[in-house]
Amino acid sequence: MENQNPINQTHLIIAAISASFAKALDKHNPGVKEEFLKELGERYHEIREYSHPHIEALETLTWTRDFLNKD
Repeated sequence: MENQNPINQTHLIIAAISASFAKALDKHNPGVKEEFLKELGERYHEIREYSHPHIEALETLTWTRDFLNKD
């Protein structure tokens, strides 16, 4: 059996699609990307404060932010 990829593929594609969607919207409505990034940051801080850890959710938000910030 091949080595398994430790990255959750579902969460990775959700991040990629979300970032692509925000980038596409920003082309037609400038400022959407910045607002989306602001919302991502707010959700990240909100989820981080939950009583139980949600590492994969935080990781997905981080990946989305990273995809959005790539040229």
